Amino acid sequence: MERMTRPPARENPPVPPAPLHTREVRDRALFDLEDGPVTPSNRAELTTVAHLLDILLASLVVSSLQYEQHALLVRAPSHRPIAEFFYSCADSDRGDGRLLAVRIRQLGFTAHHDPEHLATRSRIAFQTFPDGDLGGIVTQDLAGARILVQTLQEAVRWLRDDDPTTRRLLERLLEKKEAQADVLSAQSFPTLQAEAADRSREAMDGTTGRP
Repeated sequence: MERMTRPPARENPPVPPAPLHTREVRDRALFDLEDGPVTPSNRAELTTVAHLLDILLASLVVSSLQYEQHALLVRAPSHRPIAEFFYSCADSDRGDGRLLAVRIRQLGFTAHHDPEHLATRSRIAFQTFPDGDLGGIVTQDLAGARILVQTLQEAVRWLRDDDPTTRRLLERLLEKKEAQADVLSAQSFPTLQAEAADRSREAMDGTTGRP
């Protein structure tokens, strides 16, 4: 009779940490009540987190102002959808900046909106262009969106699970910035084509003596 063999032993899965007892949760919650939503289970270095959020806040403020400025430089009727997109990006960045300011306050710090120092803290350098320079405008805005995408990705990886609330906020902002970059990269080539067509028409109007 063939002897039955025992299947190889499976490795024991890691045991998840036991949940805190009700009393322990209550004791932790009652510790330093003036800290509001920040409890001892938040393992992040809060001063560093607040500094990081302040940099992102400044970057979003500068980005929103740059989008607003660039929208005003797009005057050709055929490019109106691009201007509207810039306006929507400006509104989105302003709203996201407010979310960061609120989170900074929840962590026990003050968000800085001083215009004198916003540009120095921002990862994005404000740049304007001559009227109608769509190639330069789109390229600059795409570069700015990509800078913020990379900065947010680094911040999310750095936070890990030390501050889940801040990490989730940054993940939402990252998703929106990636969407902006996607639209801008999709528009780059058609925009340059449209710009070239406009210049060609202007040149033809000049040679034919049209008013």
